[in-house]
Amino acid sequence: MLKKLFNGTLRPEESVLLRKNLTRGFVNFVRYFFLLALSYVVLFQLLYMISYSLRPESDMYNPSVVWIPSEITWHNFDVAIKALNYVDAGLVSLWLGQVSAMIEVFVCAVVAYGFARFEFGGKNFVFFLVLLTIMIPVQMLVVPTYLNYSHFDILGILNQFRQWTGIDLRPNIVDTAWTFYLPSFFGVGVRSGLFIFIYRKFFESLPRELEEAAYVDGAGPMRPFLSVILPSSGVVFLTVTIFSVIWHWNENYMAGMYMVDNKPLAVMLDTFSSAAKNVGGDSRNSRMAACLLFIAPVLVLYMFLQRKFVQSIDRVGIVG
Repeated sequence: MLKKLFNGTLRPEESVLLRKNLTRGFVNFVRYFFLLALSYVVLFQLLYMISYSLRPESDMYNPSVVWIPSEITWHNFDVAIKALNYVDAGLVSLWLGQVSAMIEVFVCAVVAYGFARFEFGGKNFVFFLVLLTIMIPVQMLVVPTYLNYSHFDILGILNQFRQWTGIDLRPNIVDTAWTFYLPSFFGVGVRSGLFIFIYRKFFESLPRELEEAAYVDGAGPMRPFLSVILPSSGVVFLTVTIFSVIWHWNENYMAGMYMVDNKPLAVMLDTFSSAAKNVGGDSRNSRMAACLLFIAPVLVLYMFLQRKFVQSIDRVGIVG
C-alpha cells in the first residue's frame, strides 16, 4: 500500500484505510511510549535498590560500576535482617497491623452498609464527620489518644469510679495490640473514613430488589447484608483489603508512638541506621537491602493479585 502511495496509484478507499492505520499506529506509539516512560519511573527505584543491595561497599567508590556489581554479596542482607530483627518484627507487623486490617475491612463494610441502605436522623452530618476523619491528620489526635490509652476509659466511667472509691481500674494498653484493634473495631482505624466512602459508593450501586426479596422471606436487617450483599461484593472487598493491608504494613507513626517493645517492621526501618551500626555497619547498601526486605511481602502479594486488583478498581469506580 505504501508503494502505491509513492507511485500515485492508491485508490480512494485504500487511502482512507491507510490514513486510519497510520493514525492507529501513531496513537499506539504514543500510548506505549507513555507506558514505558511511566514503567521506567516506577521500576527505576526497585532496580536501584536491587543493584545497591547486592554490591559490596567497595563498589561505591568504583566509577566503573553503575548498575551491575563487580561481585554479588549477601552481606548487606545479613546486616539488614539483624538490624531490622526481621522475623520478630515481621510477626509483630502481622498480628498488629494485618489482624487490625482484616477487622477494619469488615467493620467499615457494616458501617457503610448502614449509610447506604438505612435512613436516620442526622445521617448526612454523621457521614460528614466520617469524611472529616480523612482530612484530619493523625498527628493532631495522637496526644489525646495516647493519654486515653495510658489510662484507658470509656465515657469516663472508670474515672468516676476512681473518684468515688479511690481505686484506679483504668488499664494501660500502650504497647499492646489493642491500640490498633480498638480503632478498627469502632471503624476509626487507619484510613477507615476512605474505606467507608468506597464501600458506601459501591453498595448504593447494588439493586435494592436483592434485599427486598430477603425482607419478604422474613430476614432481619443483618441477614440481607451477610447472605446477599457480601457474596455480591467481592470486588470492593478485594480493593479495600489490599489498600488496608498495605497501609497497615506501612504505618509507622502511630506504631512508633504506641509500641515500645513490640515494634513492627515499619518502625524498625525508621531506626535502621542506629541499629545497623551495632551489627555490621550502616551503609547505603545495607539500607537498600533493608528497604527491599520491607517491601518484599507486599510486592509479592500485589504480584499475585494485581490483575484482580486492577479489575476491581475499574468496577468499583475509584477515580481521582
